[in-house]
Amino acid sequence: MNDMSDPGAALHNELHGLTVPDLLRRRAVQHPFKLALSAHSHRGHRDRLTYAQLVIRMESMARGLHLRGLRQGERVALFLSNDAVREAVLTALGCWRLGAVVAPLNVRASDDELQHALALVEPALIVTTAEAQARLKRFCPSASMLVLGGDSGHEAAWPEPEQVFHALELPEAAQADSPSVLLFTSGTTARAKAVLHCHRSQLFCGYAVGGAIGLTDQDTYQGAWPIFTSSVLNMACMSAWAHGAGAVLEQTTLDNAGRLRLIESEGTTVYHGVTSPLHFMIDEYARGRYDLSRVRRLGYGGAAMPAEVIAKFSERLPWVDQVHIWGMTETGPAGTFLAPWFLPRKAGCIGSAMRGCAVRVVDDAGRPAASGDTGEIEFSGRSMALGYFRNPEASAQTFVDGWVRTGDIGRFDDEGHLHFVDRKKDIINRGGLKIASAAVEEVLYRFPGVAEAAVVAVPHAGLGEDIAACVVAAAGVVLEPEALRSHCALHLADYQVPRQWHVLAALPKNPMGKILKRDLRDLLLNPRLVSKEVA
Repeated sequence: MNDMSDPGAALHNELHGLTVPDLLRRRAVQHPFKLALSAHSHRGHRDRLTYAQLVIRMESMARGLHLRGLRQGERVALFLSNDAVREAVLTALGCWRLGAVVAPLNVRASDDELQHALALVEPALIVTTAEAQARLKRFCPSASMLVLGGDSGHEAAWPEPEQVFHALELPEAAQADSPSVLLFTSGTTARAKAVLHCHRSQLFCGYAVGGAIGLTDQDTYQGAWPIFTSSVLNMACMSAWAHGAGAVLEQTTLDNAGRLRLIESEGTTVYHGVTSPLHFMIDEYARGRYDLSRVRRLGYGGAAMPAEVIAKFSERLPWVDQVHIWGMTETGPAGTFLAPWFLPRKAGCIGSAMRGCAVRVVDDAGRPAASGDTGEIEFSGRSMALGYFRNPEASAQTFVDGWVRTGDIGRFDDEGHLHFVDRKKDIINRGGLKIASAAVEEVLYRFPGVAEAAVVAVPHAGLGEDIAACVVAAAGVVLEPEALRSHCALHLADYQVPRQWHVLAALPKNPMGKILKRDLRDLLLNPRLVSKEVA
């Protein structure tokens, strides 16, 4: 088959050797008047930019940053919430045009986490708000601050690209393999590491994820993620721009009703979010009057979507296809996808490798595992990161011979589809018997009235580890541990049934909505926590 007769192969060839600015210039020629970016500004409005306008803003932003002293190879830290996601994305584009590196930081980080991140990044510039300026100066006094909202002519003000008219000619500073972005891992298991990506890995992440989601140049793609994660700059923006679609980014202050109204007003055709918050979004849709008739596909990831919730989406939005996405910051976050036609039959499965990606399952010796056997999932593809910034030891452990060791345990079924079993660190060893916490959680989600569930290992004097189940009840529901235990006994082996039960008001989560099992374990070790144990 000729490559040009295959749109996926043609796009792969087109992206080869490009930088992000190169791609946007091409899209501006092809689709000058099509929506490229819809993003909320710190000034309170939503800015909607076409591809032609986005390129003009990118060039102006690069001039403004250059005039503030930024040079090729230097790093710019973003300390902004999604209420200023417009300014965050435009700053990133200006950095990439200059050959600089952008590092989005978590605005909800503790002082210790923030100090660690700034010491690692050593930014030449920090873009932030006036309210956060003093806090950042405590930890990084040498960095220059660019503050939103000030007089654009002042050297300490963020250079609003609509007001930068300097005719400075800028050389092309970046190549496809030039470092472009530092993205911190979610920190669900340990102190966050900074993952270093380049233009090539960003674009091929967009190629892979956008293809898995099914984006075309006729789509408007809306995503619900914080700017500091890989899901905004690497996934949402790159997926949309690689495929010629429009990217709609949500602001921090949106609730579920606001998300649904934004889908209406933007004419969103593809919506992509984290599994957990989508549970609540579909319940809000059932309560209100929202027109989602233009949505044709729903994507989700971050955790397995329970079959009951898949069925709920199918019932309430029967015209919408669903697709499950799996990936991680180190892989792009490209990875695998489960196509709509496999749902709900293969709910919980993470599917097959995305286009341009490869996945395998290996045993403890690094040998490919047989079909049905569990092992560590490894990933390879052009979307994989360059490594961990200034952390050669961790890089050597994770990036090995062209593969990413994910730390996730999985298995292939007899149809060749990959199943996520659990995080390597979340496998519970109960007296020598291995239990996947995810398998127990899946059963708990089937119990009526369980809104959220998490299963973790707790110390046990005789067995080494035992199983603790933590559940959050739906509104108006009272959950009884004995009833939960009986339910699990019907669906699990006896050694898989939790013996320790905790009904909690909420589960600790990171800003992406992922449950922080590390924090949950610490909570359960607190003797002041009232627990109920079922023999």
